[in-house]
Amino acid sequence: MKLSPEERKEMKRKDKNKEYNKRRLQNMTEEQKEKRREYYKRYFKNTTEEQKEKRKEKTKEYNKRRLQNMTEEQKEKRKEKTKEYNKRYRQKMTEKQKNKTITPL
Repeated sequence: MKLSPEERKEMKRKDKNKEYNKRRLQNMTEEQKEKRREYYKRYFKNTTEEQKEKRKEKTKEYNKRRLQNMTEEQKEKRKEKTKEYNKRYRQKMTEKQKNKTITPL
């Protein structure tokens, strides 16, 4: 897939923004980070159901495209990470939690 000049320009701009935001977040003080967290808490609390659904749909579409564009190697790596995560998760569960998840309906 060949990108048009406008698309390339847009990609470049997005990459620059991404880098800028990454550095900005790394350089924030704890107080600034806390302010940011509070802001997003209020923001998400005030969103309507319609907005939430829209965001979910956008996320689904993004994930679908991302998974389609992954190479086999990346897919394998992702599977391995998921396996490791699930293994650690199960080890940390209490007996009561384990029994709750295992018991059939």
